[in-house]
Amino acid sequence: MKFAIAAKLNTLTLERNIPAAVTIELTRRCPLACLHCYLPETRGRAPAGLELTTAQWKNILAQLAGAGALYLVYTGGEPLLRPDLAELCRHAKKLNFDVRVFSTGLGLTPGLAAEFKKAGVSAFELSFYGKPALHDSVTGVKNSSKHTLAAARLLKAAGIKVKFKTPLMKKNLGQAGWLRKLAETEGFDISFDPTITSTNDGNASALPLRLSGPQLSKAVKLLSAPLNPRSPIPDKHSLAALDPRLSTPDSPTLDFLCGAGRNVCAVGPEGGLYSCLQVPVKLGDLTRQSFSDIWKNSAWLKKWRSAGMRDLKGCASCADIDFCSRCPGLSLIEEGNLFAPNKPACEMAKIMSQIYVSKSREITP
Repeated sequence: MKFAIAAKLNTLTLERNIPAAVTIELTRRCPLACLHCYLPETRGRAPAGLELTTAQWKNILAQLAGAGALYLVYTGGEPLLRPDLAELCRHAKKLNFDVRVFSTGLGLTPGLAAEFKKAGVSAFELSFYGKPALHDSVTGVKNSSKHTLAAARLLKAAGIKVKFKTPLMKKNLGQAGWLRKLAETEGFDISFDPTITSTNDGNASALPLRLSGPQLSKAVKLLSAPLNPRSPIPDKHSLAALDPRLSTPDSPTLDFLCGAGRNVCAVGPEGGLYSCLQVPVKLGDLTRQSFSDIWKNSAWLKKWRSAGMRDLKGCASCADIDFCSRCPGLSLIEEGNLFAPNKPACEMAKIMSQIYVSKSREITP
């Protein structure tokens, strides 16, 4: 029943362009310098830039709530670097948002954990990469593993749900089993993502970390993804990925490329509105324009919302298209075209297709 309701909610918000799930990037400052980070700011290639005040964020939250937003994620950079994070969580909860925080956990204290619990935060999702030496080699900061694990335990003790988020790369694929066991032992959830991307400024220095061939096949099996056509690994930029209570549309006639700019949006630390953090096209400035004005009248959004599967010229004849979870943002950054195929999605789709055929043979009498 709950999945049927979630599917109907997802379909309704897609059809009516209701921004049900919003990601707010409070800052691009971060105490870490992770090898795979897609933000050039955290890699030291760009200044962190301006950040909105508490009052400005509260104004934007009110506008988002008025537009029908339900699910809110605070992220960064490191959102804990904002001293007003707990206050912004409380304010969002008063506006009836489901509030989550994506974080490294660095800077969390027992007092802060208690504040977040009182503020009504439903979950923290913490980046965690492997055993201490490996984790620290990814983040570039000694003892960062110890601090993140300590933060996870503080949050759990405060009664807040904790999830480890682990990008899978050549460095840590061999520790995926250890990570899953650690999460189970500690009482945390865990998710893996096998996609490593270029940074938003097009820098490709992280791409050698990507899994390929047998490694990627192993990672896909590890994800325990659904193995039916039209049920690929959830696109990490879709509404379903932002909140598990929402799933794929229940309308077979709904033609869309992803939820970005339809029932998903994002706001940058300076107040820029984006269809998604992975699509670095600024739609407008929320310090000068209202959310509703940009959301309804953006020429870019109108064109994007009119696009569908028919626009994927390089994908239409692909035998694996039913298994593809292609990210338009990744295509834009790496191929220069929102509608182009991208290598990670193509490789994933092929592997998923092969697994499905294999499983089908196993269960066929």
